[in-house]
This record gives sequence, structure tokens and C-alpha cells, in this order.
Amino acid sequence: MTQSVPSPDPGAPVAPAAPAAGTARPGMITAAGITLIVLGVLTVLIGLFVVLGAALFAGAAGGIDSGEVPGLGGMFGAFAGAILFLAIIVLGFGVLQFVTGLNVMGGRSWARITGIVVAAIGALFALAGIGDASGAVISIVLLAANAFVIYALAVGGEWFASRVS
Repeated sequence: MTQSVPSPDPGAPVAPAAPAAGTARPGMITAAGITLIVLGVLTVLIGLFVVLGAALFAGAAGGIDSGEVPGLGGMFGAFAGAILFLAIIVLGFGVLQFVTGLNVMGGRSWARITGIVVAAIGALFALAGIGDASGAVISIVLLAANAFVIYALAVGGEWFASRVS
């Protein structure tokens, strides 16, 4: 005796299937990871240019004749040190963005949270630059990119949760 499986009612609601462990990465998560990687590379390049600027100030400090204005060389040296300190912070932030983007692509849950925090900090820096007329367009683009990363990682939590074994 064979039993036939009844066909489901066409009007009945269909429960969403639970994501499988091998679920493909959603496009928004991929785009957020790539955006973090690109922002990280650009931030590292900016940091390297700031290091170059600090080196120029340090070189200028060594070439100043301190006979005319006493202490001027020391002031330039201190300024170069402050610029170098900021450059190290920018480089570290860029490396953090890059590493976070790579790990977002790998589906690491910690990278999702770190990516949201890093993008929020980047958005705050972008907001600070909007007031400057010369960099307003770049700041708006950076703000939009960071806002996208925050949104994509915030709504993509289900995929990250499905990756936990």
C-alpha cells in the first residue's frame, strides 16, 4: 500500500529555511568587507604621507639656524614628533580596518562587531571633515561608505551567527 504525500496548501505561509552552515556569503557582507579593505588601504597610504610630512618637519628642524631665533629648531622637532605620533595612530587605524575587512570576508563574528565600531569611528572623522570646504565632498563620500558598512554588518548578523560551529 503506497501513501501519497499531500501537497501543501498554496495559501499556507512557508516558514523560512534555517541557513545552512555552508551558506554563501551575502552580497552586502562582501561589499562591506571590500569597503573596509579599501578604506584601510587608503588610510594606511594617508598615514604614510603623514609620516613623510613628519620627516620633512624633522629635517627642517635640523636645518634651522638657531642663532637667529633660539629654540626654533626644538619647536620644529617637537612638532615633528607630534605629527609622527598622529601618523602612527592613523597607520594603526588603517591596519585595523584592513584586517577587520579581511576577517569580515571570512565570517568572523568578532570582525562584524569590530567593523561596526571601526566604521562608526571613521564616520565621526568624516563628519569632522565636512565643515572644511576643500574636503567636504571626500568627507561625504567617506561618511556614506562608513554608514553603508555599519548598515550591512548590522543587518547581516544572521549569516555570521550561522557560521558559528
